[in-house]
Amino acid sequence: MEARIRSALTLYSFLVLGLFLLVAPWTPVWSRAMVGLLPTAVGKYAMGGWLRGVISGLGAINLAVALQVGVELWRGMRERGRSETVAGRS
Repeated sequence: MEARIRSALTLYSFLVLGLFLLVAPWTPVWSRAMVGLLPTAVGKYAMGGWLRGVISGLGAINLAVALQVGVELWRGMRERGRSETVAGRS
C-alpha cells in the first residue's frame, strides 16, 4: 500500500511540474516576471525562444516520466487485482 501511495505522489508531482514547465514560458506571466532581468545580460537570453523551448522540453520530459510512472502504477494495480481474484477462487 505504501508503495502505491508513493507512486501516486510521484505521478502527481511529475505531472504538475511537467504541465507547469511546458506551459509557463509561453504565458504573459513569464514576460512580466522577466522584466526585472531585461536590463541585464541575462534578460536578453531569458526572453529568447530557445530558453523557453529548453524549459518546455524539461516539462515534456517530466510528462514522459509521469506517463511511465502512471503505466507502472496501473499495471501494478491490475496485477494485484488478478492475484486477489486467483487467490479468492482457491
